Amino acid sequence: MEKTVFRREDRGEDAVAATAVRTRHEGYDHVQLDGFVAPGDTPKDQADRALSFAETFLSRYCDGQLSDVTMIRHYVREDLLPEAEAEIGEACRDYFEPPELPGTVMVGVSDIVGGDHAVKMEIEATIPHDESDVEVVELPPPPGYVTSDDRTE
Repeated sequence: MEKTVFRREDRGEDAVAATAVRTRHEGYDHVQLDGFVAPGDTPKDQADRALSFAETFLSRYCDGQLSDVTMIRHYVREDLLPEAEAEIGEACRDYFEPPELPGTVMVGVSDIVGGDHAVKMEIEATIPHDESDVEVVELPPPPGYVTSDDRTE
């Protein structure tokens, strides 16, 4: 397996983690982009800038695009929920259209390390070496599923 480690120049030799890691497999590359934050006055602004960064990173360094993203993990400050959830979702809808929708997880956290940010994102992508089609399979909701609109907290 071939592995490429991307790290910020100003982290020095004492860095404990990479900014991103790309591993090459037969037929595809797997890219993991570490938890990162972006500037902005609102959760939507921060999510928008973070997704723009991810789009540029995937294109420039990995020959990929946002449609290759398979998973986004959003770590959101609990004190900003549920409004931040709606704003982050709005930003994601600006970047992803069916059928190229990634899986997502949104986790409420007490604080975001690295400043006064609303959201930190982790992104995973699978970039095919050759073009491939996207198949969409409609699934029923899991038992006990409640939509965001039905939430009461």
